[in-house]
Amino acid sequence: MIKNTMKLALATTTAILLLAACSETIRTTAWYVDHSREQAVQFEECKHKPELRDTPNCITANEAEAIIVQGHDAIQEYLATHK
Repeated sequence: MIKNTMKLALATTTAILLLAACSETIRTTAWYVDHSREQAVQFEECKHKPELRDTPNCITANEAEAIIVQGHDAIQEYLATHK
């Protein structure tokens, strides 16, 4: 009886996590460049969780990081051509 309850709890938790992951809004590189605080949070999360590195938001957060580190002029140029 306890094993079945634990299996049900594990299955329910897994389903909730999968649904939450599927409902995450996919952000573009331009969005992250324009929202640097959110980009920094996503970038750090991706850096510390290897299982997330190939997700769309990690890819675009990494692309935005490459632009952001180049400074203000690079950011302005990118945003002017990608909005």
